Amino acid sequence: MHMEVTYKSSEKVTIIYIDGDLTTNSSSKVDDELKEILDGTTKNVIINIERVNFIASTGLRIILAHGKRLNKEGLKLTVCSMNSSTKSVFDMSGFAKIFPIFENEEEALAALS
Repeated sequence: MHMEVTYKSSEKVTIIYIDGDLTTNSSSKVDDELKEILDGTTKNVIINIERVNFIASTGLRIILAHGKRLNKEGLKLTVCSMNSSTKSVFDMSGFAKIFPIFENEEEALAALS
């Protein structure tokens, strides 16, 4: 199964792109890559999940854990570019109330600027 995590950083924000489904099998790889990207970060984070069609509970827990860690450091984690399936999972799980959700990357960037 295809899974890729890439990112780009600007002066104020790190944008993480997840490409592939966040299943029980792929979540540990994503977690490891997020830890590596975010280790020692001093920037707010946007996770772009435009290319994610499915998120298992393990994927939600990973996002929650990284969000809590960033929050303790006074930083924000936001999520953007959800399709209807991933938005439904975020809504039903209550995660849409925990993390700011944006329609697209541009809106997320504007909110964090």
